[in-house]
Amino acid sequence: MPLRMEGPARTRLVALVVLLAVAVPLGVVAAAGSGGDDDTGNGELRVERSTQLPEMLIYITDESANTPERADGRTTVTVECVDAEGRVIASQEDPWPMTETDGNTLSPHAHVPVDQARIGDVESCRLVGTKPLLEADVS
Repeated sequence: MPLRMEGPARTRLVALVVLLAVAVPLGVVAAAGSGGDDDTGNGELRVERSTQLPEMLIYITDESANTPERADGRTTVTVECVDAEGRVIASQEDPWPMTETDGNTLSPHAHVPVDQARIGDVESCRLVGTKPLLEADVS
């Protein structure tokens, strides 16, 4: 014969069930939404196609990532832009940490020339030599 719950015990059980019914879905939503702004990367890098030249623009969006320590003290990193299969379309060495190159009007960034016939194939870019690797999809 089942036991019958009375008073405070029943109230605590109902409160626990309600709490779980609210907390579990909220936890799932919070975990799913914490991936950052980019499909690839961690929100410290932004990659865009130039609207004026056949080049990619790679911006450091988080100044705390733009430090000598991020590249183990190296003074350069290799900027690589790749297609959907991961094949390198364009690559160049750039000074590290990056600096602003357009009259202090933009965040630290690099200009990476790309063959005009291939610029539409660029899916993402990465800064080889940074740890953890800075990379982002084209936005």
